[in-house]
Amino acid sequence: MRAYSYIRHIIIVIATCMITISANSQHFSEFEFYDSAPANTIRAMQNNANAVFRQIHDSHFNRRQSINLSRTNATQEAIANIQSLWSTSQFYCQVPDLMRPVLRKPNGGWQIRGIPVFFVAGATPEERNLELVLEFTSAGLIDDVYIALPEHQYENFFIGATEVTDLRRRQMILGFVENFRTAYNRKDAVYIDRVFSSDALIITGRELTPQGGDLRPAGGQRQYEYITHNKQQYMERLRTVFRNNNFINVRFDEIEVMRHGGNPNIYGVTLQQHWNSSTYRDQGWLFLMIDFTDESNPLIWVRTWQALADMPFGLDNFIIRN
Repeated sequence: MRAYSYIRHIIIVIATCMITISANSQHFSEFEFYDSAPANTIRAMQNNANAVFRQIHDSHFNRRQSINLSRTNATQEAIANIQSLWSTSQFYCQVPDLMRPVLRKPNGGWQIRGIPVFFVAGATPEERNLELVLEFTSAGLIDDVYIALPEHQYENFFIGATEVTDLRRRQMILGFVENFRTAYNRKDAVYIDRVFSSDALIITGRELTPQGGDLRPAGGQRQYEYITHNKQQYMERLRTVFRNNNFINVRFDEIEVMRHGGNPNIYGVTLQQHWNSSTYRDQGWLFLMIDFTDESNPLIWVRTWQALADMPFGLDNFIIRN
């Protein structure tokens, strides 16, 4: 009887292990890249992407709170970005096999777009089902990871490009905007501080909650509060927001890009921002004025937020002086 019980226990343990392995293997992702880059570089990119997502997969499905990543596959900055994003919400790739083309970055290196991932902490399907961008060095080492714009917005981003220089700039703006959005999701105050000019004009807004907790005040009109900040004031406030929220999900829609008529290094980006955090949520127009005079270090001169009912700011609302 004891021998039967012992054997039965072993069988149950083995069966449980097989079920666990099977469940994990169903979510294992294998990447295959093609086009643009040399064959040896593509192999390096594939190996590094597979190694990183194997660790992401292992941490998620074994319920680990951290990811063990190696600098043989990714730079230290990329590892930090992945771990910061993971600390806000665990995620994993949703497909077992994925083929993606290799894109050349404007300033060197490579890029893979459209890595489908599932974010556990998202409140809506739009926040949970996202795509990532992987950026690689010229040798194939992962050097950045951030959340991609949806495909239709990606295509619309380049409508209106007037020349080769403008097209290249729009490619840079796309990466800048996607990284800027992801920095809020991973609560990266260091990155956000770095991309704002020291003299930046920043206008924030929020919907006011009426007394008594009603969703809207009498008459059904929403009321908003707008505050103008300098960079130091905004960053102090933002760090407090990051500390007070368990998660932050930022999503961009309805993106429009304009180049300044008098200064070709200045671009205005108007977009619809969806902000959802553990303490507050809203939607509004976000406007960014970005200076690309130093392409390796673009800076935001103006950042404004307005309610959707208002006409959004644009380049015409600001005077640029040398």
